Amino acid sequence: MSIRSFRGSAACAALGLLTLSACGSDDDAEQSSRRFRVRIENVAPFQQLKSGRFDTKVSGTSPGPLAPGDTYEFSFTAGLNHRLSFATMFGQSNDWFFGTEPQGIPLYSAEGQPLTGDITSRVLLWDAGTEVDEEPAVGPHTGPKQSASTDGPGIKDSNAMVRRVGTRPVLSNGQTFAMPDLASMIRVQLAHDAATHRFTVRIENVSDDRVTLNTSEGIKPVRISPGVWTVTAGSEPLFTEGQPDRGQGLEAIAEGGDTTALHTWLTPLNGVATPLSPGVFAVHNTTAPLFTEGAQDRGQGLEALAEMGDTSSLASALSTTPPMGVSASGTFNTPVDAAAPGPLLPGHAYEFTVTARPSERLSFATMFGQSNDWVFGTDEQGIALFDSANTPLAGDITSRVYLWDVGTELDEEPAVGPHQGPPEWSLDTDRTVRRVPASRYATPLAQHLRVTVSEAN
Repeated sequence: MSIRSFRGSAACAALGLLTLSACGSDDDAEQSSRRFRVRIENVAPFQQLKSGRFDTKVSGTSPGPLAPGDTYEFSFTAGLNHRLSFATMFGQSNDWFFGTEPQGIPLYSAEGQPLTGDITSRVLLWDAGTEVDEEPAVGPHTGPKQSASTDGPGIKDSNAMVRRVGTRPVLSNGQTFAMPDLASMIRVQLAHDAATHRFTVRIENVSDDRVTLNTSEGIKPVRISPGVWTVTAGSEPLFTEGQPDRGQGLEAIAEGGDTTALHTWLTPLNGVATPLSPGVFAVHNTTAPLFTEGAQDRGQGLEALAEMGDTSSLASALSTTPPMGVSASGTFNTPVDAAAPGPLLPGHAYEFTVTARPSERLSFATMFGQSNDWVFGTDEQGIALFDSANTPLAGDITSRVYLWDVGTELDEEPAVGPHQGPPEWSLDTDRTVRRVPASRYATPLAQHLRVTVSEAN
């Protein structure tokens, strides 16, 4: 008798299933066993952690541009590797906007200190490259005069690339224009609350309608439009310098101060694009090989997986002293087409194969990477690999996977809390393994991963 057959017979005996109709002979079991391929895909669509718009001045009651002395404010939480990007129209132009570098402004230093104070020096004036440049507040297609234009919007820019506006930009008539210093028009300040990891951005119009913008028609007022903001981990969420506008709504801000299109585009792409860690699986015919819901972690290695993505302890415990009913176990750690083990980033997949017999089930766990101690996994029962007619399971089984809190560390906001991964954080006040409720994290699991099963050759 093989070790595998002995384990199956022993499990039946332990369950009191001593008849052939319940357990079958060893030969029958071997003949009815099947190989399954399990595929776990990271399908997160998220391009930035969060985004929003600012359109109503402090103490205001309705959206509108900033006049001198007016201020926009907005707030958000962010983690150590996050950056702030925003865009708001220089209202007197054809298609110029105030904004950050394409990758945004780092919100923390390399030493982990939050950025605070006046950050105006990190703000630039950009040309969206969508309309030819006319003299600010004078040209017939600039913001102040666009509505009265008799021939529609301005003609397309011959240089259709997003680029910086210099101190003396060349206009459509071939002349240059002496731009006011940026700091004489806009001030951007950043405050931080250490207890909540919350930043507050303050954008103020500091121009003087009597002196700041000197044009061929005399002094003109400076206005700053509503805008959009995003928090990312270093992508270029709004534009790429030296590339055309992406057609996602930046043009509408740069030409008319309209945030609707870009805000609408960004919103569905907000979320935690967490990597998944290498994971552990078990094939079994009894319950709870990895954990028991409502009970404390057993101290066999699930904590190391949930906190650091380390599979070694749990895999060793399952292989050296298998729990009752476990016929096979192992790890998955190398993304498909990757040359070496590593985390699973969006757009990639882990695959592994298992051999199982009727009555056996599959359990697995993989870390929600940007958390303190959460794992994606099956419930304690596992997923049945055969139906009541002994037909092998095939298809999408994502609906049978859940997000679990292992109960070993206090939870922090995913991707924001500074104690996710090592080092150790404070102990959880609820030490039990339980599902993460929607009140704590509402993103549907299917926006993070897809799990499918098929028969393997």
